[in-house]
Amino acid sequence: MTGKTHQVLGITIGTSYFLASKAPTYEPATFGAVLVFSYLAALLPDIDQPAGKFWHFLPFGHTLGKVSNPFLEHRNITHSFLGAAIVCTGMILLFRLSPSYWGIDTHMVTICALASYLSHIFADMFTNEGVPLFFPWHRFFGLPLKPFEGFRVATGKWFENLVIFPVINIVLIVFVISNWSKLHSILFK
Repeated sequence: MTGKTHQVLGITIGTSYFLASKAPTYEPATFGAVLVFSYLAALLPDIDQPAGKFWHFLPFGHTLGKVSNPFLEHRNITHSFLGAAIVCTGMILLFRLSPSYWGIDTHMVTICALASYLSHIFADMFTNEGVPLFFPWHRFFGLPLKPFEGFRVATGKWFENLVIFPVINIVLIVFVISNWSKLHSILFK
């Protein structure tokens, strides 16, 4: 899948989990953090590509991406359960640094970001290449399983751009509209 598909899917998953599991109380800082970290976590598995969208957010990101390229192969550790565990541990350690007076529910943000990270891996399972879920074991897993692997999606081709990407956007819009009163309570006093 392309970066734009992962971005929208990550925001959809993170926001959906947040709205489905939180009481409608005033928490704009937590909701903002959920949006930002869900967005970034959905792009994080592609950090192993020097041209990945994640690098565009960092100062000197393009250079850092090129420096890291010889050390990381695409769709290896970052597209596995081990990579997800490392990222989750890193987020937990990062959020311990945030002061409590910011009013951010860091536990909720971590869960939403992890769900977004895993959505990237799950979406890439539907591509022709699949993902190495159990890295360092280099067996790639994909959906649908054999003998139906011919129905997998080619990254960046017409089916992703004309079907998958619009459907995910529609799901996000419908979910936001159907939860508008709850979202209003979270954002406004």
